[in-house]
Amino acid sequence: MNLAQNLFASAAQFPNRTALVFYDKRITYQEARDLTAAMAGALSERGVGPGVRLAIAMPNMPEFVYTYYATLAAGGAIVPVNPMYTAREIRHMLRDSLARFVVTHPLFEQSVKQAIEGTDIELIYADNMGDPAKLCLRDLAKNAKPMEPVELHPDDTAVIAYTNATQGWPVGAELTHNGLNFNVQSCIHMAHADENDVFISVIPLYHAFSATTCMNLPLASGGMAILNETFSEKRVVEILEAEPITIFPAVPAIFQKILKEFGASGKNFSKVKAFVPGGAPSGEDLIQNFSSAFNASVYEGYGITECGPVTTVNPIYKKISKISSIGVALQGISLKIIDAQGNEVAPGVRGELCVKGENVMKCYWNQPEMTAKFLRDGWFHTGDEAYSDDEGFIYWTGLIKRMVLVGGFNVYPAEVERIIKEHPSVKDCLVYGVEDPSMGQHVAVDISLNPSCQLNNIELKKFARQNLAPYKTPRTVSIQ
Repeated sequence: MNLAQNLFASAAQFPNRTALVFYDKRITYQEARDLTAAMAGALSERGVGPGVRLAIAMPNMPEFVYTYYATLAAGGAIVPVNPMYTAREIRHMLRDSLARFVVTHPLFEQSVKQAIEGTDIELIYADNMGDPAKLCLRDLAKNAKPMEPVELHPDDTAVIAYTNATQGWPVGAELTHNGLNFNVQSCIHMAHADENDVFISVIPLYHAFSATTCMNLPLASGGMAILNETFSEKRVVEILEAEPITIFPAVPAIFQKILKEFGASGKNFSKVKAFVPGGAPSGEDLIQNFSSAFNASVYEGYGITECGPVTTVNPIYKKISKISSIGVALQGISLKIIDAQGNEVAPGVRGELCVKGENVMKCYWNQPEMTAKFLRDGWFHTGDEAYSDDEGFIYWTGLIKRMVLVGGFNVYPAEVERIIKEHPSVKDCLVYGVEDPSMGQHVAVDISLNPSCQLNNIELKKFARQNLAPYKTPRTVSIQ
């Protein structure tokens, strides 16, 4: 088994169909397959193979897709990296995962280059933008022998996705080839997706939700994936009107911005089979207002990185969407809701949502205690509170674990607190979430200072920004 085989199989069946769209560039399945095979050969020649980890730090662009599948085809594993992370954050992921390579783009190289200083990690550029001094994967592929995906064990690691920083540092969830493919096939069943579906990607592909629903899903079904490296309400609406979009997965903040900008425009998006908000709670008002403003079909879902991530969604193929519900379990996935003693509760009773299925990660990389805490008897304990109704629909009601949801990104207070406490003036701090009209929540912090020390909000935010990604940086600061 090899997850990359899905792309190669679709290319064999639909060689001339468009696989990827990036601005005015349209790339057929045959073109994507050939370039991926050549890059796989190039990476293999440089040492990528079973047991080798390669990090990808770039935005949504065709090169992300090629590098992702080329690495898997060569037998390596992917470490997805947010290119907007600070060097410190990237360094932790690269060193903890034992990555031997990192592929990036010149526009995002500064933090990556700082992150690999003093290591033997090899830096490769997806595009060197004409600079011959930068080792370019495309150039390497020109002289490489193309290769088909190598055969791997189904439980071999395909992706190490960093998440769950409840202990102060993010840990890597090991997602297998079988697990990710299982999640993709479950999504195909739930959405009745096929080669006629067109997906639009505005959330970044390094985000687990986007990787599954906006890349792995369309390329496994022979559909089309339209990539956007940045989000613009105007551009997205133009694409919705110009292209035959059928499935639009995104975080609620994206739909909120589209609604705010175009809600009174009278635009009709009824041709889109499914708008699928996930990654954060949508709220009843957003779904109802978006549906009403655009005559749109909205099917809210739920996922968690450790589970592939897509776990539940309102059943698109049945055209059933219950307001406030995150839907039902995907095919082959089992759910239960338990109380504090671990007993399963009745419908209508709140408890912790637990997930079991082939989609669930095999472990946290090099974290046996964390794995034992969250993965017990095959059940992954999500740290999310929920209840079910008599028909099996799930309703998310809150967080049991300490976490802040910022525009679909998870922020762990323990990680932010660890950084802020490193400031010499800070004695202690408490990080929490504050409601935000556009992002759902933003990060806030209460700080107590060491005796005779001074610190103002601007200085604290600057310090935090030097060490944390923008979405993790506190916007509300209270210093006592």
